Amino acid sequence: MVIQRSTLEFLIVALVLGSVLATTLWLGYGAGVLLLIGWGVAGAMILKRQAGRKRD
Repeated sequence: MVIQRSTLEFLIVALVLGSVLATTLWLGYGAGVLLLIGWGVAGAMILKRQAGRKRD
């Protein structure tokens, strides 16, 4: 089974926002913000790594 790129992007966004929402509801506002920052840093690292691979 092949997942189209738009569906995969939607699932990733839903995962990120869902995990932030769940963490915020469970642990409070500060934990949700920290998780959101963590997801942002992880996403930036992945994008930077992929950009470096394309140049080679």
